[in-house]
This record gives sequence, C-alpha cells and structure tokens, in this order.
Amino acid sequence: CEHKYCQTCLYKLFTDSTYVLPIRCCNKEISVDFVLKIFTPEDTQQIIQRTGQASHKLFCPTPGCERPIHVTTELKTSTCPDCKKEICVKCRSHAHPNKKCWKGKNEKKFRKITEKRGWRQCMACGIFIERKGGCKNIHCPCGNTFCYHCGKQICKC
Repeated sequence: CEHKYCQTCLYKLFTDSTYVLPIRCCNKEISVDFVLKIFTPEDTQQIIQRTGQASHKLFCPTPGCERPIHVTTELKTSTCPDCKKEICVKCRSHAHPNKKCWKGKNEKKFRKITEKRGWRQCMACGIFIERKGGCKNIHCPCGNTFCYHCGKQICKC
C-alpha cells in the first residue's frame, strides 16, 4: 500500500505482544522478511523470536478484556497478561481443569447452535462473530476481513 512507517513504530509493531500477528496495513500483510532487512542483528533477533513463537493466536474470553494472546500450539493453557485468567488453548474458553474440553464430543452440539443462530467463524483466528446489522464485510479483532454471507475474503456475492 506504500504507507510509510518510522523504524521505531515498525519495530514496536513486530516486538510488542499487544499487537496481533501478522501485522497488516490496508489489509496487506507487512512481510517479516522486509522488516528484517532494515534492522540491526540484535533487533532482528527479537522480531524472529516473536514471529516464530506466535504460531497460534486467541482472544481472552473474559468480557471486557478480549486481549489478543499469542501462544504456541504445544500449550494446553495460557494466562491472559491483562486479567490474569487462565484460558484453554484448545477450545479458547476459560480453563476448565478436571472437565472435558468442548472440542470433540460437544463440538457438534456447539456447531449446531452457531448454525442456528447464524454466527460466522473467522478463518484466521477462529472466534465466532454475530452480525446484528450494518455492512456484510466483517472486520475481525484479529485484523482479518471477510464477507459475513459467503465467508470469503474477497466477496462476489
């Protein structure tokens, strides 16, 4: 999109865990390879560390918090850095020790509920979104944009 960023801001976008990866501008991903070319080896190490470990992202399910959280897929739970609630990485809800995860057996029931209510799932981060009105183009908190009707990023419906 050819927007300009100062190096300090660009560095912060790629190293601060409060920003959801991948970093986008005008719905286009800012390439990590491009960013690595303009920083020192010490700076690039931090960028590589963060972008390499953020293989999975979820949002805190606590109402009012909803902070993006970066986790690796090997983790079973993660703690929200803001509200300190523990979250199940598998089902993206609050941790539930000694109880089965809704993914699997209960997932079919949940899917039926989402279909009945007309909720759509973001392909990028997996959260469910309910549209009550307005434009059919949905802007997910993770940065992904998609059509509420067909689910495609570039809509022709």
